[in-house]
Amino acid sequence: HAAMGDGVLPLLQGRAAAGAGYRGVVAPGAALRILTGAPIPQGCDTVAMQEDVTVADGAIRFEPRLRRGANVRPAGENLAAGAVAASAGRRLTPMDLAQIAAGGLGAVSVRRRLRVAVLSTGDEVTAPGADAGPDAVFDANRPMLLAMLRRWGCETVDLGVAPDADAAVRAALDRGAAQADAILTSGGASAGDEDHMSRILREADALTVWRIAMKPGRPLAMGVWRGKPVFGLPGNPVAAFVCALIFARPALSVMAGADWPEPRPIMVPAAFSKRKRAGRREFLRARLTDAGAVEVYRSEGSGMIGGLVWAEGLVELPDAAAEIAPGDPVAFLSYASFGL
Repeated sequence: HAAMGDGVLPLLQGRAAAGAGYRGVVAPGAALRILTGAPIPQGCDTVAMQEDVTVADGAIRFEPRLRRGANVRPAGENLAAGAVAASAGRRLTPMDLAQIAAGGLGAVSVRRRLRVAVLSTGDEVTAPGADAGPDAVFDANRPMLLAMLRRWGCETVDLGVAPDADAAVRAALDRGAAQADAILTSGGASAGDEDHMSRILREADALTVWRIAMKPGRPLAMGVWRGKPVFGLPGNPVAAFVCALIFARPALSVMAGADWPEPRPIMVPAAFSKRKRAGRREFLRARLTDAGAVEVYRSEGSGMIGGLVWAEGLVELPDAAAEIAPGDPVAFLSYASFGL
């Protein structure tokens, strides 16, 4: 670089190419053709772009005001020696794989995917596509939960539908415990005559949590069956969806070896009015407007699956009483922040 002079340098014979570097030494005051991706030859420290150079009579002419190191990438600039390419507990992304490969690592130690079983319960619950009588309800929860789990990187075990009978529910839980690391069920988590899930867990001295101050999702049975965690989600689809996001997802993430994931809310002006009483946390199906505000679905019914499709995320309202007016800032949690 110090020998650039007035921007005229003799051009040496040969070249440095990607995968075929120059083996000699470039003396001060000389230049060598260097192709993109080639290692910088010994003696060189600066590269002039070909389009900025004129070659004639065995010499090159160029603008001499190049800074030292121009158009040169330091070797190993992506990862310093001893640097961490990907920290333990991190779910690997395509970007992580590029970083690992660029560091020359051909193999890394990873955990196997968590395996989660999904069970629907209820005499009325019927598989989609099957013949359904007037008392039947098509099973929306199981396909939804299985798809959510796959989005979260889990392997899934489909336990089907168990009728409202103790023996059938127990047998299904046994199959799930034998095949999976955790079990998600929907239905039977409340206190009715046919709510078998919470009662079976309680009778087995395995029920750890029941009923939560949250809307939607008050009935939630969490326990352990034959050493495997059971998340007894509500039967209403919206409540099952929200409880899976808030309770099952972070716990499953930790079981899989990752960190406890906290969805990051963004504060957005409300495009709605809402009066909320104290004593429970509420989640409203919501989406952003073109004006940069957030609107909520017309109904808060826990069976309105259309609201989940309409929405882009949830508005979270805290435990305290609140009276929200248009323009007030509210916390919006996008589906993407939950890994969906």
